[in-house]
Amino acid sequence: MEKLFDYKERTEDRYARHLEKTYNFYDSTAKPEFVAVREMLNDWFSRYPETDKRQLKGDFRSSQFESAFFELFIHELFFQQGFTLTPHPTVPNSTKNPDFLAKKGNLEFYLEAKVATDKNNEERTLENKLGAIYEALQKLFSPNYWIDILDINFKTNKQAKLSKVKAQIQIWLTECHLKEEPIYNDHSDSGRECFTYDDNDVTISLRLFPSTIEKDHPIASYLGGGYSGGCEEALAKAVMEKGTRYGQLNKPYIVCINLPGLRYPHTNEIYKTLFGRRQLTLESYILDTAPFSTEMDGILKNSNGPAFTQVSAFFITRVFESNLRVADHWMIKHPAAKNRINLGMLDLSYDEMDSTQINAIKKKSIYEILLPV
Repeated sequence: MEKLFDYKERTEDRYARHLEKTYNFYDSTAKPEFVAVREMLNDWFSRYPETDKRQLKGDFRSSQFESAFFELFIHELFFQQGFTLTPHPTVPNSTKNPDFLAKKGNLEFYLEAKVATDKNNEERTLENKLGAIYEALQKLFSPNYWIDILDINFKTNKQAKLSKVKAQIQIWLTECHLKEEPIYNDHSDSGRECFTYDDNDVTISLRLFPSTIEKDHPIASYLGGGYSGGCEEALAKAVMEKGTRYGQLNKPYIVCINLPGLRYPHTNEIYKTLFGRRQLTLESYILDTAPFSTEMDGILKNSNGPAFTQVSAFFITRVFESNLRVADHWMIKHPAAKNRINLGMLDLSYDEMDSTQINAIKKKSIYEILLPV
């Protein structure tokens, strides 16, 4: 029987490197928290149809880990609701194949899994350049101090000369370790023993604070941060890509969209993207139960009438292999779908929208289905 991760002895006791493939990290780590994730994925994979395991494993091992994970996640999520899933079924009006045909009793529907990133090409390029810098800094020798990265500013489109970056910063670190008094940066003395590397391509600003533990790399904090909101473009592109992909279908069709980017999705943004900007009234501000009416500028509701009616419902989430306990989801029925679906046959909570309001049907979360107590 094909396994996603083979059983073998693993000794790596470290965190993932920035440019390391996710599959390779999980396949080598012995850290308990990541072993648990590997065992969970292996368990899910054991229930995936045997005929398609090799292809899915190949996707995991390549640069498509996010997409492969989401496909396996969708299979497990619906399997645990009692469905039998057939990968890549044929459909009547297309040579393309959806990801799954799900069956449970008399209920049948197609499922499509799509990862929708909010990163553009420029952001991906920047991410790769930062990753290369981080990789170089992780190899520095600094047993007594953590390195706090204050800023990295790229001046050109070129990647920095990493060997030069590493060599000059290591000289500074060595000098700091030779000082008689320990270096400590507190809030009132934040500029002490800071270092700025500067060349024609990049400026890197760093500072130190003491380390009292043994560590596998010296970096205490990276540049980062998240965004609340701003996922509308990624969601809209995913709907447009998958909404008409298979032509007219003979069964209901659920498009499942994962939004794993920095911009966290919120209910208002999702509904604005699908149905349009809400028409605000005084009552809207005061009452949560106020009638739900929108402008004619949503992707499913425009001046030409209902759109993407081949889709019966949308399952939208932001899920990773590590956040199942807290991952939110939005299961939203298309009010004008040609092939209607009874979402009440699912265990997941879902929303229905009629002409006046959204009706939220409370059932189970992702966590309650996949990780029941």
